[in-house]
Amino acid sequence: TKNDILLLSYLSAEPGANDPIESAVRFAAETDLEILKSRPNKHEVPGYKVTGFVPFNPNTKMSNATVVINETNEVFRVAKGAPQVIIKLVGGNDDAVHAVNTLAGRGLRALGVARTIPGDLETYELVGMITLLDPPRPDSAETIRRCNAYGVEVKMITGDQLIIAKEVAHRLGMSRVILDAGHLVDPDKSDEEVTQHCERADGFAQVIPEHKYRVVELLQKRGLLVGMTGDGVNDAPALKKANVGIAVHGCTDAARSAADIVLLAPGLSTIVDGITTSRAIFQRMR
Repeated sequence: TKNDILLLSYLSAEPGANDPIESAVRFAAETDLEILKSRPNKHEVPGYKVTGFVPFNPNTKMSNATVVINETNEVFRVAKGAPQVIIKLVGGNDDAVHAVNTLAGRGLRALGVARTIPGDLETYELVGMITLLDPPRPDSAETIRRCNAYGVEVKMITGDQLIIAKEVAHRLGMSRVILDAGHLVDPDKSDEEVTQHCERADGFAQVIPEHKYRVVELLQKRGLLVGMTGDGVNDAPALKKANVGIAVHGCTDAARSAADIVLLAPGLSTIVDGITTSRAIFQRMR
């Protein structure tokens, strides 16, 4: 049921994490589930005890919790993460793949939730999907348009699935030439070919942080000047490598120290102000 999905996803959400997805999942569960509304201790789930937790990691793309049911002492595990990862974990499910693609076509992200079957901590079964709406910021389309007008090409680099990335690109007025990040590390292609893909594409989907560094590296070898945005510890190498590293609002200290520019307000429109100001300074110097 809906309540089962919410409870299990709550158990596998990181407590106290300021990650927007974890916050959204916890808020939804706390708003809907009676068991969570009336509990005396906000840090416990009545009837359950979380004994182990592996937080979300950009490489595995999922979080994992080991849970004990107090009454029966039965132990099970819950995994929550990117739909393609969870579907693979449960050994494939065509209905789920179809559902995820249908949702993605409407611009909705899905998170898969799976739990282990009784008596076996290695075999997972699919519980269901949580949907999330993660729209682009209201100023994004205008920012991209202004950048293009100044001769700056914008590429979207996202951990999302390809189909969602194309939908978002379309909404932002970009072309839908988005490639899977696997192209960047394809052993069958020469560096020259990969660099051409990188130059022509409007963006990459299903990216892990190492891919960001690779994008910067390839474009710089072409003699292009690259600015890269990022917020996490694992974005720091790409920010450092880029000609202009831009740490966005709410970033970690590691990203801030690796960057050249730190944005103090949400959104990216300030980047355009940076371009216009620096060009004005450059004209005066000339």
